[in-house]
Amino acid sequence: MGEIKVPKYYRQKFLLALLQAFSGKLKRTELQKYLFLSQRQYRKISPEYYFVPYKFGPFSFQAYADIRRMDELGIVINQDLIQIKTDSNYLALLKMPDRNAITATHSKYGDIKGNKLIKFIYSKYPYYAIKSELSIMQPEGENPFLSGMDKGPACFSLGYEGLTIDQYLNRIIQNNVRVVIDVRKNPVSMKYGFSKKTLVNALDNLKIGYLNLPELGIPSEFRRHLETYDDYEALFNEYEKNILRYQDGALKIIADEYKKHKRIALTCFEKDYRYCHRSRICSLLKNEFDIKTGHL
Repeated sequence: MGEIKVPKYYRQKFLLALLQAFSGKLKRTELQKYLFLSQRQYRKISPEYYFVPYKFGPFSFQAYADIRRMDELGIVINQDLIQIKTDSNYLALLKMPDRNAITATHSKYGDIKGNKLIKFIYSKYPYYAIKSELSIMQPEGENPFLSGMDKGPACFSLGYEGLTIDQYLNRIIQNNVRVVIDVRKNPVSMKYGFSKKTLVNALDNLKIGYLNLPELGIPSEFRRHLETYDDYEALFNEYEKNILRYQDGALKIIADEYKKHKRIALTCFEKDYRYCHRSRICSLLKNEFDIKTGHL
């Protein structure tokens, strides 16, 4: 019996238990697809992982990162075939409903492999085919999600607070955003997926542009003693007076991106735009550049 290596997060235990149900090893693409089915079929209300439409169907950037991390910890081998390195019983670490979900996933879908598996998912969940590079996908005109996407001009704002990277990316995709404009002063985050390098990589793989305009951010030393809405309003009034009014160049860049790509999104941390300086940027863009704005 190999040494029991327990990952930090419950979702990682779920992923390992799914691998265990498939004899401890799966191809990368198939692992993503079986994990997707386990979440959509049996964990739809409170999934451990979320998925975005990607080159080969549903893909979880969080799951991909977890696999890499567990490879670093010596729990799995991360190659074309993802394989558990020990014979530890990860299934036993799960709650009973999740054990049943994994068992049901294996029983119901385990014999469907390769392109047949992807084609099955595309037919049942056509949203996840909209970014596909495979010839087995539905023609563009037949996909209701593509034909139903809004293509009118809009400048959105979106905070990633409370979202996983995959939830965040889905909001971007579902609103047909073509360019994300990061208005953080320092585009770094302890939360996976939201530091500049990782976010740029994810967006690039989805063929979505990225710009960082740190000159539109608020220095961290100004963000002290913010406890009430009035505190934030006072901060943003100072920001508008002493920083934003001098950023004609950055605002012109946003206006040009809006004119070129039609659908863009300003992004920062705060979930509620009223507690984020992007609200003031949007107001100025609306009033000075006649840009249609909205908050996701």
